[in-house]
Amino acid sequence: MSLCNCDKCGRLFLAKWESRCTSCSQLVLKDTHKVKDFVREHPRATLIEIYNMTGVPLQTIKELMRA
Repeated sequence: MSLCNCDKCGRLFLAKWESRCTSCSQLVLKDTHKVKDFVREHPRATLIEIYNMTGVPLQTIKELMRA
């Protein structure tokens, strides 16, 4: 374990392998579910449509597309 700053909010936390604190990880998880649910219902949606309809930040959507 090491003391790290969260990539998203900058808060200090004890990290094993993650780069985000617990609260930011939970927010990203919720955003992930929003995007996945929307894309399942609208498989031909563009990046901007996903952003407009879900409210999830573009950076998060791009990270999900890379994964």
